Amino acid sequence: MSKLFVTGDTHGGIDMSKLNSRHFRNTDLTKEDILVVMGDAGFVWNGGGEEKFWQKFLDDKPWTTFCVLGNHEAYHLIEQLPIVDFHGAPARKVNDSIYYAISGEVYNLCGKKCLVVNGADSHDKAFRKEGISWWEQERITQDDINKALISLAQHNDKVDFIFSHTGGTEVNRMLGFKPTHSDFMLDLVLNTADYDQHFCGHY
Repeated sequence: MSKLFVTGDTHGGIDMSKLNSRHFRNTDLTKEDILVVMGDAGFVWNGGGEEKFWQKFLDDKPWTTFCVLGNHEAYHLIEQLPIVDFHGAPARKVNDSIYYAISGEVYNLCGKKCLVVNGADSHDKAFRKEGISWWEQERITQDDINKALISLAQHNDKVDFIFSHTGGTEVNRMLGFKPTHSDFMLDLVLNTADYDQHFCGHY
């Protein structure tokens, strides 16, 4: 049976060491096994050599990488990637080993129904430049929520896992942060869905 793993942000090469063989033992994995990055993956950023290096690094690994979108994402490039079927729902393909989720879709990953809600609000956007290091598509919109709720309804509002980047208002308050617009939007899904576990990155 295939295996499903989740991890937090990788930010390109900044936090990729957790995926090397010293930290993530993977000798028994195949491309049928899936590692989910909970946003801010950084595998598509500016088309430069560093991201090509990390794309090849992951392509050479024995598993398949599936990315939720966070707030630090090059949305303008990711949205140009081809859309393909990935475990029962559309996703954007980087190569045969790396895929980006489309918000509001339910994926059947290793026998688990997984609803994805992309996005989060950047707390540091005042220090970033729009279209170069910050994109307005990061924010969870009502359209994102409507799509997620429609997908949920098609599954009788029951999924195994919810994958997101931001965590919702309860997670923020638990960690001592002020909830953002995207957190309040995500709550609309979290309060509707019947789910076993919610995984998020961002923090």
